[in-house]
Amino acid sequence: MQNNVVNLTKLLAEHKLLAPGVTVSAKINVTGFGYAPVVLEKEGTITSVDDKGINALFEGQKRHAKFEEILTIEGMDIPRFAQAYRIKTKSKKK
Repeated sequence: MQNNVVNLTKLLAEHKLLAPGVTVSAKINVTGFGYAPVVLEKEGTITSVDDKGINALFEGQKRHAKFEEILTIEGMDIPRFAQAYRIKTKSKKK
């Protein structure tokens, strides 16, 4: 299932639906108390998109997030966002 979501996110980027100004939430690595690494879900605004992921401003800090780290786009989970724009993954016929 996770692989399908990653492929769907890449497809959304190809269709230019992940563009600068779009709000996303993603898993971001931050430093916690005692300098321990912690993964948090943060919301940010996309500044640019490349073939490996997105660059976004998360609480004023520019960070890179891979496609598999993106959780929601514009407040919707990724399959729901794709459905709103009628984007479907290429399915193989059996």
